[in-house]
Amino acid sequence: MNARSPIAIGLGLCAALASNAAHAKPPTKAKPTAATATPRPDIKHWTLANGLEALFLADRRAPVVTVQVYYHTGSKDEKPGLRGIAHMFEHMMFKGSKNLRAEDHARYLDRVGGTVNAFTMEDITGYHDTLPREQLGFAMQLEAERMRNLLLTQGTVSSEREVVKEEKRLRIDSNPIGRTLERFRQITFTKHPYSWTPAGFLEDLDRVTPKDCQDFYDIFYVPNNATLIVVGDVSEDDVRKLAEQHFGVIPRGKDVPRVTVEEPKQTAMREETLRMEAQIPVLIGGYHMPPASSPDTAALEVLQMVLSGGESSRMHQRLVRKEKMVLGAGGFAEAMEQPGLFLIFAAHLPGKDQAKIKGLLLEEIERVRKEELTEKELEKARNQLTMQYVSKLASAAGIAMALGTSQYIEGGWQRFPDAQDRYLKVTAADVKRVAQQYLDKSNLTLVTLEPGAPAAKGGGK
Repeated sequence: MNARSPIAIGLGLCAALASNAAHAKPPTKAKPTAATATPRPDIKHWTLANGLEALFLADRRAPVVTVQVYYHTGSKDEKPGLRGIAHMFEHMMFKGSKNLRAEDHARYLDRVGGTVNAFTMEDITGYHDTLPREQLGFAMQLEAERMRNLLLTQGTVSSEREVVKEEKRLRIDSNPIGRTLERFRQITFTKHPYSWTPAGFLEDLDRVTPKDCQDFYDIFYVPNNATLIVVGDVSEDDVRKLAEQHFGVIPRGKDVPRVTVEEPKQTAMREETLRMEAQIPVLIGGYHMPPASSPDTAALEVLQMVLSGGESSRMHQRLVRKEKMVLGAGGFAEAMEQPGLFLIFAAHLPGKDQAKIKGLLLEEIERVRKEELTEKELEKARNQLTMQYVSKLASAAGIAMALGTSQYIEGGWQRFPDAQDRYLKVTAADVKRVAQQYLDKSNLTLVTLEPGAPAAKGGGK
């Protein structure tokens, strides 16, 4: 099991850049057109009487099926004092229910040749099983069992609390870049719960009780807050019948509360320097950007590719190749269900002039705000994004995961099959417009990590 989030992707990017692992060769430059666009997948959608949404796509390439269940809940639904509880559920969902002992879910799927995993993000928690097509009904039975029959005992809560705490220590507290990103979030978001990640905080995790877990479960782990996704070598009739058989009997829950907090508009640049034991200095910045469902997101994703999509990208060419100031640098559109961030970052060896590096980083941002992209840059970026889209079609599990994240993060599952068209429609003028609108210095938060004396340990906000 793994806690995943867009900010974790950013952490991974920074770490990769620091080790020169981000210098991938650019993809093919064959220009995609409407005539050669990938055919739209024939996705079937329906809703059960209890509110559970279901998606199905037939995939005959291999005799396997993936069954995934996405719950529209993540760390942004946590209350201060219980930050980390959503991630705890990712683990507790495997620790026994009314009719299953702890770890039976994974054990049974392993016996039939299947795999199982889960992840937690700010906006969703996902559970996925991939197994032989003959075991479709078995996987649905297992997922339906833990949707409403989970046993939240003191022993389960106590043991999984410690597992999640150890992950927090390993991935963030012992990782200088992780701690820098954690602090960056706290500075960037002053009101919105995106100010913390699914990792939570140790002091909050220590407060979580079985009653807190039961309350969270009863609110969010209900069929009307979930989507069942099946992709594989099975029939639509079987999927419909088995979904009704196993999930249709689960009662609908109460209407689920949604986060309504709005982050105040940032009107001045925020900047902070952190000093701690670290091997390399890092600069991490971010501009507030609209939700993933915004029409502007595709242009921001194109901009991301222009800045850091391979060795020919602007950031690599300017800061790595020409100036020889950094190990890696780039931009990353961290699109989420509610307004997210456009990240910029640079990692360099000790002894380099950080003020100059910061200036170069911001110069490249100003350049995309003032000048339109070349046709070559635009074509390359659209090609890269199209190839990323096509790569998600390579496996049943990849398609299902893309549908699940689109369903709750991007504003609806229809966003996934429409993605390629959106990228192909982005113009150089679109990219310049979104850069001018969102990448303004007054909208920037910048945190610098400098190797030095360890900072005093502190808690969350």
